[in-house]
Amino acid sequence: MSVNIDLSVLGERTTWSAAILSAVLFSGISLVGLSAFDLAGDQIGSGGDVRPIPRLVYESLARDGIETEVMNEDGLIDTSRLEGKIMIIDMMAHDCSSCHAVQYHLEEKMQYWGSLVGERELVILGYGSWYDESIEYLNQSDGEYTVPQYPTGLGSPQSAILENGTLGDPVRYLTPGGTGSIPVVILVDHEGYILAREITGIPLDGWSSFDSSVEIALTGTDEDIVAMRGIGVSEVNTSLPSLFFLGAMLSILVFFSPCAFPVLPSFIGFQMSMATSFDDLAGDGESEAKAPLPPLLGLASGTGMVTFFAAIGAIAAMMGAKFADWGVIWWIALLIACSLFVLGTLNLLGWSSNLFSAFQRWLDRRIGRRSPSDLPRPMRDMFLYGAGYAAASIDCTAIAVIPFVVYLGGMGLNSVLAGLIGLTFGLMLLMVSVVSMVGYGRGAFANRMSKYTNGVKLVGAWMMIYAGIVLTIYLNRPDVILSVLEI
Repeated sequence: MSVNIDLSVLGERTTWSAAILSAVLFSGISLVGLSAFDLAGDQIGSGGDVRPIPRLVYESLARDGIETEVMNEDGLIDTSRLEGKIMIIDMMAHDCSSCHAVQYHLEEKMQYWGSLVGERELVILGYGSWYDESIEYLNQSDGEYTVPQYPTGLGSPQSAILENGTLGDPVRYLTPGGTGSIPVVILVDHEGYILAREITGIPLDGWSSFDSSVEIALTGTDEDIVAMRGIGVSEVNTSLPSLFFLGAMLSILVFFSPCAFPVLPSFIGFQMSMATSFDDLAGDGESEAKAPLPPLLGLASGTGMVTFFAAIGAIAAMMGAKFADWGVIWWIALLIACSLFVLGTLNLLGWSSNLFSAFQRWLDRRIGRRSPSDLPRPMRDMFLYGAGYAAASIDCTAIAVIPFVVYLGGMGLNSVLAGLIGLTFGLMLLMVSVVSMVGYGRGAFANRMSKYTNGVKLVGAWMMIYAGIVLTIYLNRPDVILSVLEI
């Protein structure tokens, strides 16, 4: 298929109107997404008993003048040596892009917080939370990642020591609800209680609440500090409803992905044309078969989407550790970002016209078939179209869906089921809703399709471009994104 580029669209007013509308939609969807995940984090963080965190003992980078002050006689970072001090614990990883934004903020504030130290001393610790990474890899600056300026080391599933001497995984105790999802940064007071927590590198309040908590921990009274103790130490599998909620929120991102926007008009057109073909066959007396009810078609499409992501998730689960060992996760994310920008630009300049024309020719041929063996098979076709719709969205959603599936895999069967059922439920509900609206309101949709199809394609193209630009900036300069949120 040749690539036709039409530069004349750049001189059309509708193109730039779509750019403005896309910017508004993209900003709105991003803020809603951040709010949803903040809400989910609050729900998850509400579980667990409010008690001191476990003692942490883990392998150190052993840099002179940095880790040596917090290491025990065995050369391990040991939080028991920090009793009576305020701690900030950064749950991080070399290839965790969002974690780098947390690191940037902590390093930016280190000097200021140091000036506030009085009775209570502050220590910042980095805890390597992706155990597939090696201590050598964590101590290697490259690309986006730089080795933290504060004491850092690599943990293990036995790095937490409970009061009864039992060993456990700090990732399960210190991340919200034991989900294991990072980034997570926690503020721990001088008696070991959690005072504040952030689960993203770009919080909507621009770190104001976390930073103010640090200041209170360093300069406030004991009563002020006790009043802030409200975050529990989690237990594994105590947050299944919140994992379900996270999966459902992720389904919205998948369904309304900027990458899938250009496909939406053809998806709706396919459903309407298929229903029309059944009506024509019945009118000609060639078939008594009726099209399935729209909710059933929606279930078929939703199943196609879920099947596609299940296959992608299986690949991610099998290859995730290898990708971490090879150090290519950041490069994969950057490739996705660049592909979004390139494909969005090509779509904006008319590249997709050949694709949609080919689809329409195939559709016309299919509708024109009349032999019994060639009758439309709506459930199969909608299943395949649902899988295609998921494939169209994968560039935009892979950066969220694949990590979600991977970290669920390490949390046990109950957590995996809760998260994936939430994702499946959300996708099914959205697909059934859209397909039902189209099926039961065919006339209204048909009248509007011809008028708005081109506008929807332009909006989708611009949103792909914006997604590529923002993701590229975030991967290379997360501080820029944080600065924008602080405005």
